[in-house]
Amino acid sequence: MIEKYQALVDDRIFFDGVDDVPRAIDKEKMDVVYDLRAEVAEPSSEISKHQPIVNDAAFQDDSIRIGVKKIVEDYQSGKRIFFHCNSGRGRAGTMAVAVLMELRLVDSFENAEVMVKSIRPEVDVKPQQKEALKRIFRA
Repeated sequence: MIEKYQALVDDRIFFDGVDDVPRAIDKEKMDVVYDLRAEVAEPSSEISKHQPIVNDAAFQDDSIRIGVKKIVEDYQSGKRIFFHCNSGRGRAGTMAVAVLMELRLVDSFENAEVMVKSIRPEVDVKPQQKEALKRIFRA
C-alpha cells in the first residue's frame, strides 16, 4: 500500500490526516502523535497528544506557538513524530510551515510554504493562519 503521509524533516517528522495515524505508527515506529484538531471525540492513538490549533484569532498564535515548540523539543530529543489534522491540509499544513520556520530550515514564510506544498501539494494554509505564522516568526 502506498502511504499518503509525508516526511517533513529527516524521516523523523511526518504529517497528514487522521486516517493515516495507524499506518504511520506501525510503519515509521512513531514515538508521539500530535493531534492538531480543535475538537476531538477520542484520541487518534494511544500515543497521541491533543495539541489543537484553534480558530479563535485571540488564541490562535499561542496554539501554534505552543504546538511547534513541543514538536521541536521532541524532535531535538530524538523522537519520531507524526502530526495531523482531519485531512492533512489545513492545520497540519500550518504546523508543517511552523516546524520548518522554528528549525530554521528555511529563511522565510514564503519559502516554508513552498517547501511544504512541494512535499504535500494539497496543503492549504488558511489566511488567518498565515497571518498568525507571520506574527509568530515576524516574516
